[in-house]
Amino acid sequence: MVTTRILSWYARLASKPPFSALNDMLLKAALRGRGYNGSGGFRDSGEDFFLSNVLAKAHPAVCLDVGANVGRYSEQLLVHTQARVISFEPLPWACERLQARLQAFGERSVVVPKGVADASGRLTLHHNPASPQLASFSQEVDRISFVNNHRSLEVDVVTLDDYLQSHPCDDVSFIKIDTEGYEGEVLKGAAMSLLKYRPRFIQIEFNRHQLFRDRSLLWFAERLPDRDVYQLIPDGWVRRDPTDPLANIFEFSNFVFVQRG
Repeated sequence: MVTTRILSWYARLASKPPFSALNDMLLKAALRGRGYNGSGGFRDSGEDFFLSNVLAKAHPAVCLDVGANVGRYSEQLLVHTQARVISFEPLPWACERLQARLQAFGERSVVVPKGVADASGRLTLHHNPASPQLASFSQEVDRISFVNNHRSLEVDVVTLDDYLQSHPCDDVSFIKIDTEGYEGEVLKGAAMSLLKYRPRFIQIEFNRHQLFRDRSLLWFAERLPDRDVYQLIPDGWVRRDPTDPLANIFEFSNFVFVQRG
């Protein structure tokens, strides 16, 4: 009751124009605390915690890094675990840097110079040489203020189902998907593999891209049934209810879908 009164008082006071900047600052701080809009570093994003304290202790056999870019995440997977890491990256010069970065890990690292989609073949990749990490198969995401993918090229793509059928594994423990708004298509093309391997963890980057692709966190949760949803926060993770509006905010964050049982 007291909290309600305080919030009501604050709303009446802070709704006035002079408090606009303060409200924005408090909102941004609260979002950071809930795991949104981290700096991109592994610790600030919660990824360091997840790799060190969760994934490594699960002793994964094979990890898939879909949208590996220049290999920062793949490298951390190889450092924190003893897993074999299969990295997919379609942008040629990013893939070259990826291969060079992971060369020291020998046979534990497999680099696939292809994109991942819902059908194998060829697709147009929209990109900007100044920010290759924002390359996407989706043109809709170019409406985002910080995206300017003004160039395009045709690249090879493969579904995870097709890849894993031709390169079978004994086990796939973890899949990380960071495809700048194309995450839904990756999951669609992995339907049979998810049933076969039942990977314990699936990490998906969530961002403004999903707003322009009309895909909420709930949308993903409904396509990954029998999994609990966790949001990575600085130095930790927190279980989220995908039906909660506060878990469906279209700002940068990472969510991990954990297989029940």
